Amino acid sequence: MTTQSYNRATAMAATGVFLVVSVLLANLSTPKHSDPVAQRPSTFFTDPTGARALLLIMRRLLPSAEQWRRPFHMLPRGRSDGANSLIVADPKMPLGKRELASLNRWLTDGGQLILLSPNGWPLRDRLDAENGSAEQVGNVDDGTDEETDEPVATLLSRYAPALRWAKPANFRVEPASGSSISATDVKLRWRRSFAETDGTMSIVSADNQALAVEIKVGQGRIVAIADPSMASNSALRRSDNAVWLVSLVAGWGSGRVIFDEYHHGFGEKRSAASLAWAFTKTPWGWCLWQIAAAGLLYIFVYRRRFGRVSEPPTFERSSPLDLVDARAGIFRAAGARRLATQLMVQNLSQELSQAHGRPIDVTRLSAQAGKRLATQISPKNLIDLQALAAKAERGENLSEREFIEVGRLAGELSKGRKR
Repeated sequence: MTTQSYNRATAMAATGVFLVVSVLLANLSTPKHSDPVAQRPSTFFTDPTGARALLLIMRRLLPSAEQWRRPFHMLPRGRSDGANSLIVADPKMPLGKRELASLNRWLTDGGQLILLSPNGWPLRDRLDAENGSAEQVGNVDDGTDEETDEPVATLLSRYAPALRWAKPANFRVEPASGSSISATDVKLRWRRSFAETDGTMSIVSADNQALAVEIKVGQGRIVAIADPSMASNSALRRSDNAVWLVSLVAGWGSGRVIFDEYHHGFGEKRSAASLAWAFTKTPWGWCLWQIAAAGLLYIFVYRRRFGRVSEPPTFERSSPLDLVDARAGIFRAAGARRLATQLMVQNLSQELSQAHGRPIDVTRLSAQAGKRLATQISPKNLIDLQALAAKAERGENLSEREFIEVGRLAGELSKGRKR
């Protein structure tokens, strides 16, 4: 094998490996959602039993097609921009009484309910006494209670009590006819039909079997479809079911539709703030608002004076001379002239030490040293003060004149230091 042939074979092999890997990555990375256990015809699933394809088709052909994940008492009413059609495909949760009343008002105001149900949608009339959950009521095939063999209260039984379903058979694709089909050669895929339609008008039939009936409710209507699988992805791929369902929505009102996902178990997740706001609108919420308002009012008025503004009281301060007189009175009463002399000499020594930055003892200070400290200090006054201080230290009693002289000399020396 030549070098050119070897390179060509290597390039072809690498290209083949690249294509295989690309196909595998494309298949593995494509998001697919399935529900193999419950097999709900939900618009969240792309498996054959899901109904994702119908939602995508209606979004392309209709003004609006969205998922509804809230209870029916929150359905918009009296709004021109609201949805006019509601599609409920084989709901797994029973219908509550409050939702039933809201749905009836919505229908009376002109809404269209397209219900694909094999049992008429049981109502939540009975609750399990142990855990409070909805009890399984009714047989899926014939709409009767399995234990008592009595009819179960359903949504459709309130409007069409004689409506009955036939047993499911194999899937069939047959040409359909009826008042709701305007195009020709429309083929529908189905496996279940209505056995009895007394009191209702059939709008779609195939092979002489009624597949859908119309029930008038005020200004609105209920389109009951016997087979829920007619909205599944597998049915849309093999028939014209999507054409017929789109025509039902487009021919009613503004052509806006919502798909019920709440009764498939996909309730909308709400934030803590929205739940708190919803709670404040309840009676208990109003009670908490009143308690909070009373607490804020108490905090605001607690220990508050709402009278005229008054000036703070002024405190009388004593004069420094009064303090001196008080201390002198103490010493005079105690007769402690020696102690008073020692305190005056110590105070003078501290002032001189702070002024010159070194320790100075007045009793041991010579006249020449005192003169060098400050020219204003008289050596004679220093000698006289030292003589009187020494007399007091020896325990001799100072006369009143001598005691006054000690204070005068200490004051003169202190003034000379400051000057």
